[in-house]
Amino acid sequence: MDLAFQCASYDYKYRLKAFSEVKKSIRQSKHMAVNFRSRSKPRSVLFYIEFLFQTHQITRFTTALIILLVPIVIFVSYVEFNADSLIEPIHFRSGLALQRKLLINTTHCKIPDLEPFNNDVLAFVTREPYEPCSDKPLLTYTERTTDGGVKIKVNQSAIGFYSSFPVKCCYSRVLRRDGDSSVTHSECEDFQLEATLTVPSIRVTCRTIFGVVYQNVHAVIIAKDLARDFPQTTEKKWKVVLLGFDSISRLNLQRSMPRVFAHLERNFIGLKGFNKIEDNTFPNLMATLTGRSMHTLEPDCTRNASFDKCDIIWRDFSDNGFLTAYGEDEPYLNTFNFCKKGFLRPPTTVYLRPYFISAYLLPMIYKHTMGVCTGPENTAARMFNAAIDMLSTFKDRNLFLVYWLNSFSHDNVNFPSTMDGKVLEFLHHPTITEAIEDSIFFIFSDHGFRFGDIRFTYSGWLEERLPFLYVNFPKLFKRDYPELVANFQFNAQHRLITPYDFHMTLQNLLKLSNSSFSVKPSLGCPKCKSLFELVDKERTCEDAGIPQHWCTCQGYSRLSPQSPEAVKVGYFVIEEVNRLISGFSEAHKCATYELNAVETVGRSDSVEGTDFKGYLILVRSYPYAMFEATVARKGGGFELLGQISRLNRYGAYSSCIDHDVLRKYCFCDQWSTKVFSRICYLFKCPIL
Repeated sequence: MDLAFQCASYDYKYRLKAFSEVKKSIRQSKHMAVNFRSRSKPRSVLFYIEFLFQTHQITRFTTALIILLVPIVIFVSYVEFNADSLIEPIHFRSGLALQRKLLINTTHCKIPDLEPFNNDVLAFVTREPYEPCSDKPLLTYTERTTDGGVKIKVNQSAIGFYSSFPVKCCYSRVLRRDGDSSVTHSECEDFQLEATLTVPSIRVTCRTIFGVVYQNVHAVIIAKDLARDFPQTTEKKWKVVLLGFDSISRLNLQRSMPRVFAHLERNFIGLKGFNKIEDNTFPNLMATLTGRSMHTLEPDCTRNASFDKCDIIWRDFSDNGFLTAYGEDEPYLNTFNFCKKGFLRPPTTVYLRPYFISAYLLPMIYKHTMGVCTGPENTAARMFNAAIDMLSTFKDRNLFLVYWLNSFSHDNVNFPSTMDGKVLEFLHHPTITEAIEDSIFFIFSDHGFRFGDIRFTYSGWLEERLPFLYVNFPKLFKRDYPELVANFQFNAQHRLITPYDFHMTLQNLLKLSNSSFSVKPSLGCPKCKSLFELVDKERTCEDAGIPQHWCTCQGYSRLSPQSPEAVKVGYFVIEEVNRLISGFSEAHKCATYELNAVETVGRSDSVEGTDFKGYLILVRSYPYAMFEATVARKGGGFELLGQISRLNRYGAYSSCIDHDVLRKYCFCDQWSTKVFSRICYLFKCPIL
């Protein structure tokens, strides 16, 4: 019987009589607890509330509060103890697993070629419209002067959009404080219609007599200062631009950004077999920028210290006469700062982190938990404008630029559709089309979407592992190095490729620019090489530095999740999660998982030349989490291959933990967290 109904069904006269009995014995307080426990008939919630009120142990306000909270407690208790019956079954495997069309078809690697709008994903795909951040024109803008300086100016034609009264503006310098973690703003300096700037970032505030009517931040490149501090030291060759979008698979690029996809297909070289090497952004981007795996980060690239000594490739380009730039549009998810120390000193010639931190202090509009608007401007558009400014300012300089975008792609698989037109607009900007004529442009992602319902499908499993990578070579490069470009094109169409190859290719470009540069082998993948060299057709995932768990070269045949074999593997995975957690000093904050159910399991298909025989398994635990693992048989037991993936969103569930690895697995051992997780599962809360 429902508890609320049970509480309400007791006879009111009985409750009054029972209350009178308690009043008689109130003086015998030492026996009160015994009397309460020993009564043969159960007491209702209202009985105890009445008792406490009449004996003056609670106020009327507290009584009302308790009455309000009782149904909530009843509800969450019901959810907590009946959660299993509320969770829908997950259909991870589909008929798509049986299809035989292939993206890559070599001896040891056969990557399936799925349609972007396949049956697995149709239920999860929608298009979302772009929404402007303001219906007013910007009140301030920057303008470059003939001597390489920059001025801040008031857009006089826009003043009427903000006020009919006189508007006065001032600007503050944005300054780094305490290394990489925060910024400070100087005292606001008044200016009339324009002012000359001397710092890389400023915040503008405009007021009337009634208060602030406008605030914005501007990124500034003082060209004359940089020309003095970073003189050209090598013969001009080309620019290298890396433009990255977080969490977009090759297939999702086709679905959510079809216009951008069509442009890239026409004008760039697409790498069909680009396979990630680890779970999230940090290891995949580190493989691209350093050639290191998570096991080879020490001692210079440890997450427990700043990255100032880390051999990130922009240092090599800088040492060889290139101006460098680096920026990410979401400062709190920043690759080098999320649960990490960042940089004590600016790592590149132009460093955009202070600018974006200041932008995030403006009034914001959030969508899908991401700060899509910072003040009056679209957050991603700020990054595009910074790239345009850099490329237009230094047309005649060697450049190495890295721009990374999270704000419209990280937290929702359909959200990139809002920016299809804006990204295409950026690619068609006159500065970009001109820059492409003397730049090697890499447009890419780190991995596909890692969480949510779409990830529980076969297509989602494949997409998470296959991000996109497109490259453009200028005409002069193609003329001067036809054989290298031909090799690159062949590899792009027919070979398994990884971020380690990407890193080796960047080194190769630097070598072509400066013959004295020494190319260093990748520590994460010693066998990996530049894509200007033909990749071995016998290549395996192991050769390419891809752990088996992330390898897409091998298929799986479905097993029954209820089979004894599957259940044994499921228990093993949960034991491995608990063992992993126990190795951290904060393990006491985390609940111990139990196996709730095996959702799906597959046994590896045979691929010529590979020795792997094992399972891909998805399990549900209690407390609620969804874990995916690749497991091999070893003797009479099992062996975990690579990492365990957590497929449900876990930010709020792991908020008691600071360590970035433990956060991925921990479920904070608190009653409130457990109840919150059940409610959020039912109502599909957007949790980071």
